[in-house]
Amino acid sequence: MDLAIDQTGNRLRSLNCVAELGLPVLTEPASQGELLRARRCGRIVVDESRLSAVHGRWWAHTGSLMEVYWRKWRRKLISDRCEIFYHVPWGSSKYLTLDFVHSGPQTSLGTFYAATLVLDEIARLKESNAIVCNITNTRISDRLMERWGWQVHCPDWKGRHFIKRLYGDHPTIPRAWRKRLRLGEV
Repeated sequence: MDLAIDQTGNRLRSLNCVAELGLPVLTEPASQGELLRARRCGRIVVDESRLSAVHGRWWAHTGSLMEVYWRKWRRKLISDRCEIFYHVPWGSSKYLTLDFVHSGPQTSLGTFYAATLVLDEIARLKESNAIVCNITNTRISDRLMERWGWQVHCPDWKGRHFIKRLYGDHPTIPRAWRKRLRLGEV
């Protein structure tokens, strides 16, 4: 997972369009739960702490450090927006991988938090056992991850790997956030 400094540029946006071609955009997760459950890959878009959409993808997004630098210098994100890319690995259908996070200096912590809550809801719908990620940005502290229910995972590996273990005990999303994100009642 990487808290990048900006949003998808024109060239990368066209690749997103190809990866999302033909898949309906979901804006009401409460009534479109079956579609969310069926998708293996997706992109969550949150603007100003409110869910804009969940886009389906044909393949997982693979970010790179070079992409982060490109976005930082050439494609500035100038609004309170966060995009989270996720997928279900083929060999581990009960796990969800948080692949990449696009955001910028104007992105609030509330918007980032809202995006992670939508990911938690998708994990609940898919009955996932855990969500895993690798963090490369120092702006996301270990303390924050621990506060949001993540634990250090594979400490002997290179990088900062985290896991959010669920195993049927999915986090309860507060009613106010469920309403704001249009997640419906559980």
